[in-house]
Amino acid sequence: MHEMALALEIGAICDRELAKLPETRVTAVGVEVGAFSGVEVDSLQFCLEVVLSERFAGVRCEIAREAGTAACPVCGLEFEVMRAPFECPECGVMARGVSGGQGLQLTYLEVE
Repeated sequence: MHEMALALEIGAICDRELAKLPETRVTAVGVEVGAFSGVEVDSLQFCLEVVLSERFAGVRCEIAREAGTAACPVCGLEFEVMRAPFECPECGVMARGVSGGQGLQLTYLEVE
């Protein structure tokens, strides 16, 4: 379960950032997960809540999904996709690949 390792690393990033801001506490953490990153969002949400609640009481964990982009080989339309198959919404032809949607990033830390 690599989601726990990801949650631990996000917790370590929070710790490093808080070291720069004495006498503050984390109230929310935002993470963006690509649709094709291989990360199970529900599992990451659970792991983040466990890891961060041990360090920061009452912290909110917010996860947003990032779509990938596919391009139709026939009509050229670029469209967002969250899962395969990548069917063009304009003409119904199947796109062969996707770009983007493979990342995972900490998008914000909310502190007070």
